[in-house]
Amino acid sequence: MITDSVLEYRAALARNRDIFLIEHGRLLKAFSCILENFEPMFERLSTARDLSGKSQVSLIPFVALLQRQVTAAFEAFASFQSFHGWVIVRPGIEAALVVGKFIDDRKFFEIWMNRIADRKAYRKSFTGAALISKSLPSSASIQAVLSKVNDDFVHANPEYYYRHLELTAQGTDQLNIAVTYFDDNANHLAHTLAFLHLVLMIQESLAGLLNGLYGQPVKLRFSAEGFRKDFRKELEVAVSKVASGQNIVEELGLVNKDAI
Repeated sequence: MITDSVLEYRAALARNRDIFLIEHGRLLKAFSCILENFEPMFERLSTARDLSGKSQVSLIPFVALLQRQVTAAFEAFASFQSFHGWVIVRPGIEAALVVGKFIDDRKFFEIWMNRIADRKAYRKSFTGAALISKSLPSSASIQAVLSKVNDDFVHANPEYYYRHLELTAQGTDQLNIAVTYFDDNANHLAHTLAFLHLVLMIQESLAGLLNGLYGQPVKLRFSAEGFRKDFRKELEVAVSKVASGQNIVEELGLVNKDAI
């Protein structure tokens, strides 16, 4: 028998998605444009040879993994569950960084493939700052986001513990303790804007990598600059109404503070 709590939770998710559709329809349209940005990258990788005459079709699954994680993560953000969304998108962020490593040097592919047999070599090449590459533009900034996601949303550290904790006094001798399942409106907006802008920054970085690899520009249909222009007011609200809003959009979303 399905308990009432299961049905209540599922109903809350559905209600939040409806609220998102009504109140943030422009963000939904922006996300649709973001997904369209993957098509020129897939086309280039699947139909062209790079400047050295080689096919790079083996990179397609990494870009597809980024696309899948971004799509799944958006559903979490649209449900007002940013803590869930950042965990889902994490493998996609890492996939983009791994592509940069492979283009830097083919040896990193062999190390990646041999991860189980030689964990030491893998950790040395694919852990922390080692994920920063020369081939992927802005890889240092993207890797910094990956580290922050690891710190803020993957581990049950004190910050994670207190971020979702609500304490309310009831009477003089009772304290109610609750762990929140959903974001409030202000935090939800800040995290969703950060997520969408981050994806655009990663897409632009991958496009830059492909430009260098093929010698011809990959033309994306929606840019991070266009997003900042379209949602400038929302970014201003996110920064002003959330205590950590500036950090959220800057450190997770890679939005330059001068652009807000």
